[in-house]
Amino acid sequence: MNIILSPLRNLLLLAAQCPFLASPLLFSVQSSPASRSLQIHKTIHTLVAMSRRSSTRLKSSSSTNNNDEEAASNKIFASIPTEEKKSTKKRASPKTAAVAPDKKKAATKRTSPTDEADDVVEPPTAAAAAEVKEKKKKLVTHQQWTEMTPLTRLWNPIATENSRPFTIVSWNVAGLRALVKNRPDALPDLCRRTNADVLCLQETKLQMENMDDKKSKLREYFTEKMLDYDCHWSYSLEKKGYSGTAMFIRRGAGEDKGKKQSKSGDFFASSANDSATIDSKTKGDDPFPFPPINVKTELGLPKHDGEGRTIIAEFPSFFLTNVYVPNSGQKLERLDYRTNKWDIDFLTKMQQLETEGNKPVIWLGDLNVAHNEKDTWNEGAKHLAKSAGTTAEERASFDVQMGAGFVDVFRSLHPDARGHYSYWSQRAGNREPNKGLRLDYFICSKGLMEDGDDDMAIVRDSFMIPDALGSDHCPIVLEIEIRK
Repeated sequence: MNIILSPLRNLLLLAAQCPFLASPLLFSVQSSPASRSLQIHKTIHTLVAMSRRSSTRLKSSSSTNNNDEEAASNKIFASIPTEEKKSTKKRASPKTAAVAPDKKKAATKRTSPTDEADDVVEPPTAAAAAEVKEKKKKLVTHQQWTEMTPLTRLWNPIATENSRPFTIVSWNVAGLRALVKNRPDALPDLCRRTNADVLCLQETKLQMENMDDKKSKLREYFTEKMLDYDCHWSYSLEKKGYSGTAMFIRRGAGEDKGKKQSKSGDFFASSANDSATIDSKTKGDDPFPFPPINVKTELGLPKHDGEGRTIIAEFPSFFLTNVYVPNSGQKLERLDYRTNKWDIDFLTKMQQLETEGNKPVIWLGDLNVAHNEKDTWNEGAKHLAKSAGTTAEERASFDVQMGAGFVDVFRSLHPDARGHYSYWSQRAGNREPNKGLRLDYFICSKGLMEDGDDDMAIVRDSFMIPDALGSDHCPIVLEIEIRK
Protein backbone atom coordinates (compact mmCIF):
# COMPACT_ATOMS: atom_id res chain seq x y z
CA MET A 1 0.00 0.00 0.00
CA ASN A 2 2.87 2.38 0.76
CA ILE A 3 4.34 1.70 -2.68
CA ILE A 4 1.12 2.80 -4.31
CA LEU A 5 0.49 5.79 -2.05
CA SER A 6 3.94 7.30 -2.67
CA PRO A 7 3.27 8.13 -6.35
CA LEU A 8 -0.28 9.10 -5.43
CA ARG A 9 1.09 11.88 -3.25
CA ASN A 10 2.94 13.25 -6.27
CA LEU A 11 -0.19 13.01 -8.37
CA LEU A 12 -2.28 14.77 -5.74
CA LEU A 13 0.24 17.61 -5.72
CA LEU A 14 -0.10 17.85 -9.50
CA ALA A 15 -3.87 17.72 -9.20
CA ALA A 16 -3.77 20.74 -6.91
CA GLN A 17 -2.20 22.71 -9.79
CA CYS A 18 -4.41 21.02 -12.42
CA PRO A 19 -7.97 20.82 -10.98
CA PHE A 20 -9.36 18.89 -13.97
CA LEU A 21 -7.14 15.92 -12.85
CA ALA A 22 -8.56 15.83 -9.33
CA SER A 23 -11.64 13.77 -10.19
CA PRO A 24 -9.75 10.89 -11.90
CA LEU A 25 -7.26 10.74 -9.07
CA LEU A 26 -9.92 10.57 -6.37
CA PHE A 27 -11.59 7.81 -8.31
CA SER A 28 -8.30 5.89 -8.45
CA VAL A 29 -7.92 6.01 -4.63
CA GLN A 30 -11.38 4.52 -4.02
CA SER A 31 -11.25 1.88 -6.78
CA SER A 32 -9.75 -1.61 -6.84
CA PRO A 33 -5.98 -2.04 -7.31
CA ALA A 34 -6.34 -3.08 -10.97
CA SER A 35 -8.64 -0.16 -11.82
CA ARG A 36 -6.49 2.20 -9.80
CA SER A 37 -3.35 1.19 -11.69
CA LEU A 38 -5.04 1.73 -15.04
CA GLN A 39 -6.40 5.12 -14.01
CA ILE A 40 -3.00 6.26 -12.75
CA HIS A 41 -1.41 5.15 -16.00
CA LYS A 42 -3.90 7.16 -18.07
CA THR A 43 -3.38 10.26 -15.91
CA ILE A 44 0.41 10.03 -16.26
CA HIS A 45 0.20 9.80 -20.03
CA THR A 46 -2.17 12.75 -20.09
CA LEU A 47 0.47 14.80 -18.29
CA VAL A 48 3.23 13.60 -20.65
CA ALA A 49 1.13 14.48 -23.70
CA MET A 50 0.45 17.94 -22.28
CA SER A 51 4.17 18.42 -21.74
CA ARG A 52 4.95 17.45 -25.35
CA ARG A 53 2.30 19.76 -26.80
CA SER A 54 3.65 22.66 -24.76
CA SER A 55 7.18 21.92 -25.96
CA THR A 56 6.01 21.92 -29.60
CA ARG A 57 4.26 25.29 -29.28
CA LEU A 58 7.20 26.97 -27.55
CA LYS A 59 9.92 26.36 -30.11
CA SER A 60 11.99 29.17 -28.70
CA SER A 61 12.43 27.41 -25.35
CA SER A 62 15.87 25.94 -24.71
CA SER A 63 16.74 22.26 -24.88
CA THR A 64 17.47 22.41 -21.12
CA ASN A 65 13.81 23.13 -20.33
CA ASN A 66 12.69 20.28 -22.58
CA ASN A 67 15.04 17.90 -20.77
CA ASP A 68 13.67 19.09 -17.40
CA GLU A 69 10.10 18.34 -18.54
CA GLU A 70 11.14 14.91 -19.74
CA ALA A 71 12.94 14.21 -16.49
CA ALA A 72 9.83 15.18 -14.49
CA SER A 73 7.67 12.87 -16.58
CA ASN A 74 10.15 10.00 -16.25
CA LYS A 75 10.33 10.54 -12.49
CA ILE A 76 6.55 10.17 -12.14
CA PHE A 77 6.51 7.19 -14.49
CA ALA A 78 9.39 5.55 -12.57
CA SER A 79 7.35 5.58 -9.35
CA ILE A 80 4.79 3.12 -10.83
CA PRO A 81 5.38 -0.54 -9.82
CA THR A 82 7.21 -2.71 -12.35
CA GLU A 83 4.14 -4.88 -13.10
CA GLU A 84 2.02 -1.81 -13.83
CA LYS A 85 4.74 -0.52 -16.24
CA LYS A 86 4.64 -3.77 -18.18
CA SER A 87 0.86 -3.74 -18.47
CA THR A 88 1.04 -0.11 -19.53
CA LYS A 89 3.53 -0.88 -22.33
CA LYS A 90 1.27 -3.63 -23.64
CA ARG A 91 -1.83 -1.46 -23.78
CA ALA A 92 -0.11 1.78 -24.89
CA SER A 93 -1.13 3.22 -28.26
CA PRO A 94 1.67 4.08 -30.74
CA LYS A 95 0.47 7.67 -30.77
CA THR A 96 0.70 8.07 -26.99
CA ALA A 97 3.65 5.82 -26.22
CA ALA A 98 6.62 7.46 -24.56
CA VAL A 99 9.37 8.38 -26.95
CA ALA A 100 12.67 6.62 -26.39
CA PRO A 101 15.31 8.84 -24.80
CA ASP A 102 17.58 8.73 -27.87
CA LYS A 103 14.68 9.55 -30.24
CA LYS A 104 13.46 12.27 -27.89
CA LYS A 105 16.92 13.78 -27.96
CA ALA A 106 16.95 13.68 -31.74
CA ALA A 107 13.52 15.33 -31.89
CA THR A 108 14.61 18.23 -29.70
CA LYS A 109 18.17 18.43 -30.94
CA ARG A 110 17.79 21.59 -33.08
CA THR A 111 15.67 23.81 -30.92
CA SER A 112 18.51 26.13 -29.87
CA PRO A 113 19.51 29.14 -31.97
CA THR A 114 22.92 27.59 -32.55
CA ASP A 115 21.42 24.42 -33.95
CA GLU A 116 18.98 26.35 -36.13
CA ALA A 117 21.97 27.93 -37.85
CA ASP A 118 22.76 24.48 -39.23
CA ASP A 119 19.78 24.90 -41.57
CA VAL A 120 21.57 27.76 -43.41
CA VAL A 121 22.72 26.71 -46.87
CA GLU A 122 26.48 26.39 -46.99
CA PRO A 123 28.30 28.70 -49.48
CA PRO A 124 29.37 27.02 -52.71
CA THR A 125 32.86 25.62 -52.95
CA ALA A 126 35.48 27.28 -55.12
CA ALA A 127 34.95 24.65 -57.79
CA ALA A 128 31.19 25.21 -57.78
CA ALA A 129 31.64 28.99 -57.97
CA ALA A 130 34.03 28.60 -60.89
CA GLU A 131 31.52 26.37 -62.66
CA VAL A 132 28.77 28.98 -62.25
CA LYS A 133 31.10 31.71 -63.53
CA GLU A 134 32.02 29.60 -66.53
CA LYS A 135 28.34 29.05 -67.35
CA LYS A 136 27.73 32.80 -67.21
CA LYS A 137 30.63 33.35 -69.61
CA LYS A 138 29.08 30.94 -72.05
CA LEU A 139 25.89 32.98 -71.95
CA VAL A 140 27.79 36.16 -73.03
CA THR A 141 27.44 36.50 -76.78
CA HIS A 142 28.99 39.95 -77.29
CA GLN A 143 32.60 40.94 -77.88
CA GLN A 144 34.84 41.53 -74.85
CA TRP A 145 38.04 43.16 -76.09
CA THR A 146 40.25 44.66 -73.38
CA GLU A 147 43.72 43.79 -74.69
CA MET A 148 45.75 46.69 -76.06
CA THR A 149 47.57 45.56 -79.18
CA PRO A 150 51.14 46.85 -79.75
CA LEU A 151 51.32 50.18 -81.55
CA THR A 152 54.47 51.11 -83.48
CA ARG A 153 55.44 54.77 -83.76
CA LEU A 154 55.33 55.84 -87.40
CA TRP A 155 57.56 58.90 -87.25
CA ASN A 156 60.51 60.32 -85.40
CA PRO A 157 59.56 64.01 -85.04
CA ILE A 158 62.84 65.83 -85.32
CA ALA A 159 63.22 69.31 -86.79
CA THR A 160 65.39 69.76 -89.87
CA GLU A 161 66.40 72.72 -91.98
CA ASN A 162 63.34 72.29 -94.19
CA SER A 163 60.69 70.96 -91.79
CA ARG A 164 59.53 71.02 -88.23
CA PRO A 165 57.12 68.90 -86.15
CA PHE A 166 53.85 70.44 -85.06
CA THR A 167 52.09 68.64 -82.17
CA ILE A 168 48.42 69.00 -81.27
CA VAL A 169 46.98 67.50 -78.07
CA SER A 170 43.27 67.09 -77.26
CA TRP A 171 41.74 66.21 -73.90
CA ASN A 172 38.23 66.12 -72.45
CA VAL A 173 39.00 67.19 -68.88
CA ALA A 174 35.44 66.66 -67.51
CA GLY A 175 35.62 69.89 -65.47
CA LEU A 176 38.71 72.10 -65.55
CA ARG A 177 38.36 73.45 -62.01
CA ALA A 178 38.39 69.92 -60.57
CA LEU A 179 41.45 68.98 -62.64
CA VAL A 180 43.37 72.10 -61.58
CA LYS A 181 42.47 71.52 -57.93
CA ASN A 182 43.21 67.79 -57.77
CA ARG A 183 46.12 67.63 -60.24
CA PRO A 184 47.57 71.14 -60.57
CA ASP A 185 50.52 69.97 -62.67
CA ALA A 186 48.53 67.81 -65.09
CA LEU A 187 48.30 70.36 -67.91
CA PRO A 188 51.87 71.74 -67.83
CA ASP A 189 53.26 68.20 -67.47
CA LEU A 190 51.23 67.08 -70.47
CA CYS A 191 52.51 69.97 -72.57
CA ARG A 192 56.11 69.24 -71.61
CA ARG A 193 55.68 65.51 -72.15
CA THR A 194 54.30 65.93 -75.67
CA ASN A 195 56.01 69.24 -76.47
CA ALA A 196 52.60 70.48 -77.56
CA ASP A 197 52.23 73.42 -79.92
CA VAL A 198 48.46 73.43 -79.37
CA LEU A 199 46.48 72.03 -76.44
CA CYS A 200 42.70 71.73 -76.92
CA LEU A 201 40.38 71.03 -73.99
CA GLN A 202 36.72 70.03 -73.97
CA GLU A 203 34.07 70.05 -71.24
CA THR A 204 35.79 72.75 -69.22
CA LYS A 205 32.47 73.62 -67.48
CA LEU A 206 33.58 77.24 -67.02
CA GLN A 207 31.94 80.63 -67.29
CA MET A 208 33.79 83.89 -67.82
CA GLU A 209 33.35 84.95 -64.19
CA ASN A 210 35.12 81.76 -63.02
CA MET A 211 38.42 83.03 -64.36
CA ASP A 212 38.55 85.83 -61.77
CA ASP A 213 37.08 83.83 -58.91
CA LYS A 214 39.15 84.55 -55.79
CA LYS A 215 38.82 81.00 -54.54
CA SER A 216 39.88 79.05 -57.64
CA LYS A 217 42.29 81.74 -58.94
CA LEU A 218 42.22 80.29 -62.44
CA ARG A 219 43.64 83.34 -64.18
CA GLU A 220 46.68 83.30 -61.89
CA TYR A 221 47.02 79.56 -62.39
CA PHE A 222 47.14 79.75 -66.20
CA THR A 223 49.42 82.78 -66.13
CA GLU A 224 51.90 80.81 -64.02
CA LYS A 225 51.51 77.24 -65.29
CA MET A 226 50.84 77.91 -68.99
CA LEU A 227 53.23 80.85 -69.34
CA ASP A 228 54.30 80.06 -72.92
CA TYR A 229 50.75 79.76 -74.28
CA ASP A 230 48.00 82.13 -75.36
CA CYS A 231 44.61 81.00 -74.02
CA HIS A 232 41.33 81.13 -75.93
CA TRP A 233 38.00 80.28 -74.26
CA SER A 234 34.49 79.44 -75.40
CA TYR A 235 31.92 79.44 -72.58
CA SER A 236 28.43 78.00 -72.33
CA LEU A 237 25.97 80.90 -72.18
CA GLU A 238 22.81 78.80 -71.89
CA LYS A 239 23.73 76.70 -68.86
CA LYS A 240 26.28 77.17 -66.07
CA GLY A 241 28.82 74.46 -65.27
CA TYR A 242 28.21 72.88 -68.66
CA SER A 243 30.16 72.13 -71.85
CA GLY A 244 32.83 74.73 -72.74
CA THR A 245 36.08 74.49 -74.72
CA ALA A 246 39.57 76.00 -74.53
CA MET A 247 42.57 76.25 -76.86
CA PHE A 248 46.14 76.98 -75.73
CA ILE A 249 48.49 77.98 -78.57
CA ARG A 250 52.21 78.27 -77.97
CA ARG A 251 53.47 81.80 -78.53
CA GLY A 252 55.34 81.94 -81.82
CA ALA A 253 53.89 78.49 -82.55
CA GLY A 254 56.75 76.79 -80.71
CA GLU A 255 60.50 76.47 -80.83
CA ASP A 256 62.61 74.42 -83.13
CA LYS A 257 62.08 71.01 -81.61
CA GLY A 258 63.84 67.71 -81.57
CA LYS A 259 61.97 64.69 -80.20
CA LYS A 260 63.03 61.15 -79.50
CA GLN A 261 60.93 58.06 -79.19
CA SER A 262 61.10 54.71 -80.91
CA LYS A 263 58.16 52.54 -79.91
CA SER A 264 54.82 53.45 -78.41
CA GLY A 265 54.79 50.12 -76.58
CA ASP A 266 57.07 51.83 -74.05
CA PHE A 267 54.93 54.95 -74.30
CA PHE A 268 51.93 53.00 -73.04
CA ALA A 269 53.74 51.53 -70.03
CA SER A 270 51.64 51.10 -66.89
CA SER A 271 53.65 53.28 -64.51
CA ALA A 272 54.92 56.82 -64.89
CA ASN A 273 58.48 55.76 -64.06
CA ASP A 274 58.48 53.17 -66.85
CA SER A 275 56.77 55.24 -69.52
CA ALA A 276 58.92 56.88 -72.18
CA THR A 277 58.05 60.52 -72.64
CA ILE A 278 58.46 62.59 -75.76
CA ASP A 279 61.54 64.60 -74.85
CA SER A 280 62.01 68.08 -76.23
CA LYS A 281 65.08 70.24 -76.75
CA THR A 282 65.27 73.89 -77.62
CA LYS A 283 67.88 74.41 -80.33
CA GLY A 284 67.33 78.12 -80.81
CA ASP A 285 64.86 80.33 -82.59
CA ASP A 286 62.14 78.83 -84.76
CA PRO A 287 63.59 78.55 -88.32
CA PHE A 288 60.17 79.45 -89.71
CA PRO A 289 57.36 80.71 -87.47
CA PHE A 290 53.97 79.03 -87.65
CA PRO A 291 51.62 81.29 -85.68
CA PRO A 292 47.84 81.31 -86.08
CA ILE A 293 46.37 83.86 -88.45
CA ASN A 294 43.20 84.29 -86.36
CA VAL A 295 41.14 82.50 -83.71
CA LYS A 296 37.34 82.45 -83.42
CA THR A 297 35.49 81.16 -80.35
CA GLU A 298 32.22 80.54 -82.20
CA LEU A 299 31.08 78.28 -85.00
CA GLY A 300 29.25 81.19 -86.58
CA LEU A 301 25.86 79.49 -86.28
CA PRO A 302 23.71 81.15 -83.55
CA LYS A 303 21.50 78.08 -83.03
CA HIS A 304 24.59 76.06 -81.99
CA ASP A 305 26.91 78.64 -80.43
CA GLY A 306 25.14 79.04 -77.07
CA GLU A 307 26.86 76.06 -75.44
CA GLY A 308 30.48 77.04 -76.13
CA ARG A 309 31.34 73.92 -78.10
CA THR A 310 33.83 75.15 -80.72
CA ILE A 311 36.99 77.19 -81.24
CA ILE A 312 38.42 77.64 -84.75
CA ALA A 313 42.03 78.65 -85.37
CA GLU A 314 43.37 79.39 -88.83
CA PHE A 315 47.01 78.48 -89.42
CA PRO A 316 49.02 79.08 -92.60
CA SER A 317 48.54 75.49 -93.83
CA PHE A 318 45.14 74.42 -92.37
CA PHE A 319 42.12 75.28 -90.26
CA LEU A 320 42.07 73.71 -86.78
CA THR A 321 38.72 73.28 -85.00
CA ASN A 322 38.39 72.20 -81.36
CA VAL A 323 34.91 70.72 -80.89
CA TYR A 324 32.88 69.12 -78.12
CA VAL A 325 30.04 67.33 -79.93
CA PRO A 326 26.71 67.26 -78.04
CA ASN A 327 25.97 64.05 -76.15
CA SER A 328 22.68 62.42 -77.13
CA GLY A 329 21.70 61.98 -73.46
CA GLN A 330 20.99 59.00 -71.21
CA LYS A 331 17.49 58.67 -72.65
CA LEU A 332 18.61 59.76 -76.14
CA GLU A 333 16.56 62.93 -75.71
CA ARG A 334 19.04 64.90 -77.87
CA LEU A 335 19.69 62.21 -80.47
CA ASP A 336 17.61 63.94 -83.14
CA TYR A 337 19.26 67.32 -82.48
CA ARG A 338 22.72 65.80 -82.53
CA THR A 339 22.38 63.70 -85.73
CA ASN A 340 19.87 65.69 -87.79
CA LYS A 341 20.94 69.23 -86.88
CA TRP A 342 24.35 69.54 -85.26
CA ASP A 343 26.21 66.90 -87.30
CA ILE A 344 24.80 68.19 -90.57
CA ASP A 345 25.47 71.86 -89.85
CA PHE A 346 28.95 71.17 -88.49
CA LEU A 347 29.92 69.16 -91.58
CA THR A 348 28.64 71.97 -93.79
CA LYS A 349 30.81 74.44 -91.85
CA MET A 350 33.95 72.30 -92.28
CA GLN A 351 33.30 71.96 -96.00
CA GLN A 352 32.80 75.71 -96.23
CA LEU A 353 36.14 76.41 -94.52
CA GLU A 354 37.91 73.95 -96.80
CA THR A 355 36.40 75.42 -99.95
CA GLU A 356 36.43 79.13 -99.18
CA GLY A 357 39.72 79.11 -97.34
CA ASN A 358 41.37 76.97 -99.99
CA LYS A 359 43.20 74.90 -97.39
CA PRO A 360 42.57 71.57 -95.60
CA VAL A 361 40.76 71.34 -92.28
CA ILE A 362 41.32 69.41 -89.07
CA TRP A 363 38.73 68.96 -86.39
CA LEU A 364 39.40 67.24 -83.11
CA GLY A 365 37.96 66.55 -79.68
CA ASP A 366 35.32 64.49 -77.95
CA LEU A 367 33.04 63.53 -80.85
CA ASN A 368 30.82 61.35 -78.63
CA VAL A 369 30.68 58.38 -80.97
CA ALA A 370 32.38 54.97 -80.97
CA HIS A 371 32.44 54.33 -84.69
CA ASN A 372 32.65 50.53 -84.88
CA GLU A 373 33.59 47.30 -83.10
CA LYS A 374 37.27 48.30 -82.93
CA ASP A 375 36.32 51.38 -80.93
CA THR A 376 34.17 49.51 -78.38
CA TRP A 377 35.27 46.92 -75.85
CA ASN A 378 31.86 45.18 -75.67
CA GLU A 379 30.50 45.48 -79.20
CA GLY A 380 27.29 43.47 -79.53
CA ALA A 381 26.03 44.09 -75.99
CA LYS A 382 22.27 44.66 -76.11
CA HIS A 383 22.30 48.01 -74.31
CA LEU A 384 24.67 49.65 -76.82
CA ALA A 385 21.94 50.09 -79.43
CA LYS A 386 20.16 52.43 -77.00
CA SER A 387 23.21 54.10 -75.43
CA ALA A 388 24.55 57.52 -76.41
CA GLY A 389 27.62 57.22 -78.60
CA THR A 390 26.89 53.73 -79.93
CA THR A 391 23.48 54.10 -81.57
CA ALA A 392 23.02 53.21 -85.23
CA GLU A 393 22.01 56.82 -85.97
CA GLU A 394 25.21 58.32 -84.52
CA ARG A 395 27.44 55.81 -86.30
CA ALA A 396 25.63 56.37 -89.59
CA SER A 397 26.04 60.14 -89.20
CA PHE A 398 29.77 59.66 -88.63
CA ASP A 399 29.92 57.54 -91.80
CA VAL A 400 28.33 60.41 -93.73
CA GLN A 401 31.02 62.82 -92.49
CA MET A 402 33.85 60.45 -93.44
CA GLY A 403 32.22 59.89 -96.81
CA ALA A 404 32.35 63.63 -97.51
CA GLY A 405 36.12 63.55 -98.04
CA PHE A 406 37.43 63.39 -94.47
CA VAL A 407 39.58 60.83 -92.64
CA ASP A 408 39.66 59.33 -89.14
CA VAL A 409 43.40 59.83 -88.63
CA PHE A 410 44.10 57.21 -85.96
CA ARG A 411 42.15 54.47 -87.72
CA SER A 412 43.71 55.36 -91.07
CA LEU A 413 47.26 55.16 -89.68
CA HIS A 414 46.61 52.17 -87.39
CA PRO A 415 43.86 50.14 -89.09
CA ASP A 416 44.40 46.97 -87.05
CA ALA A 417 44.86 48.57 -83.63
CA ARG A 418 42.57 47.16 -80.95
CA GLY A 419 42.00 48.11 -77.33
CA HIS A 420 43.15 51.71 -77.80
CA TYR A 421 40.32 53.62 -76.12
CA SER A 422 40.01 57.20 -74.89
CA TYR A 423 37.10 56.93 -72.43
CA TRP A 424 36.31 54.63 -69.51
CA SER A 425 33.34 54.76 -67.14
CA GLN A 426 34.56 55.82 -63.70
CA ARG A 427 31.32 54.71 -62.07
CA ALA A 428 31.85 51.14 -63.29
CA GLY A 429 35.61 51.19 -62.58
CA ASN A 430 36.38 50.32 -66.19
CA ARG A 431 39.72 52.05 -66.66
CA GLU A 432 42.02 49.48 -65.04
CA PRO A 433 40.55 46.50 -66.96
CA ASN A 434 40.52 48.69 -70.12
CA LYS A 435 36.79 48.35 -70.76
CA GLY A 436 36.52 51.51 -72.78
CA LEU A 437 35.34 53.35 -75.88
CA ARG A 438 37.18 55.49 -78.41
CA LEU A 439 35.20 58.73 -78.34
CA ASP A 440 38.01 61.22 -79.05
CA TYR A 441 39.29 61.78 -82.60
CA PHE A 442 41.37 63.75 -85.02
CA ILE A 443 39.53 64.14 -88.34
CA CYS A 444 41.22 65.80 -91.33
CA SER A 445 40.91 66.44 -95.05
CA LYS A 446 42.27 63.63 -97.20
CA GLY A 447 44.90 65.97 -98.61
CA LEU A 448 46.70 66.09 -95.27
CA MET A 449 47.31 62.34 -95.43
CA GLU A 450 49.20 62.60 -98.71
CA ASP A 451 52.95 63.07 -98.92
CA GLY A 452 53.43 65.19 -102.01
CA ASP A 453 56.35 67.42 -102.87
CA ASP A 454 54.20 70.53 -102.77
CA ASP A 455 52.35 69.72 -99.52
CA MET A 456 53.15 72.12 -96.70
CA ALA A 457 51.53 70.00 -93.94
CA ILE A 458 51.50 66.19 -93.68
CA VAL A 459 49.89 64.10 -90.91
CA ARG A 460 52.52 61.70 -89.57
CA ASP A 461 51.17 59.94 -86.46
CA SER A 462 48.41 59.81 -83.86
CA PHE A 463 48.03 57.96 -80.56
CA MET A 464 46.51 58.05 -77.08
CA ILE A 465 48.12 58.67 -73.67
CA PRO A 466 46.06 56.37 -71.42
CA ASP A 467 48.27 56.81 -68.34
CA ALA A 468 47.54 60.56 -68.12
CA LEU A 469 45.04 60.78 -65.26
CA GLY A 470 42.60 63.43 -64.07
CA SER A 471 39.51 62.70 -66.17
CA ASP A 472 37.40 59.82 -67.43
CA HIS A 473 38.97 60.54 -70.84
CA CYS A 474 42.65 60.42 -71.74
CA PRO A 475 44.56 62.83 -73.99
CA ILE A 476 45.08 62.05 -77.68
CA VAL A 477 47.96 63.32 -79.80
CA LEU A 478 48.39 64.32 -83.47
CA GLU A 479 51.81 64.92 -85.00
CA ILE A 480 52.15 66.89 -88.23
CA GLU A 481 55.20 67.66 -90.31
CA ILE A 482 55.30 71.32 -91.38
CA ARG A 483 57.46 72.09 -94.42
CA LYS A 484 58.85 75.37 -95.70
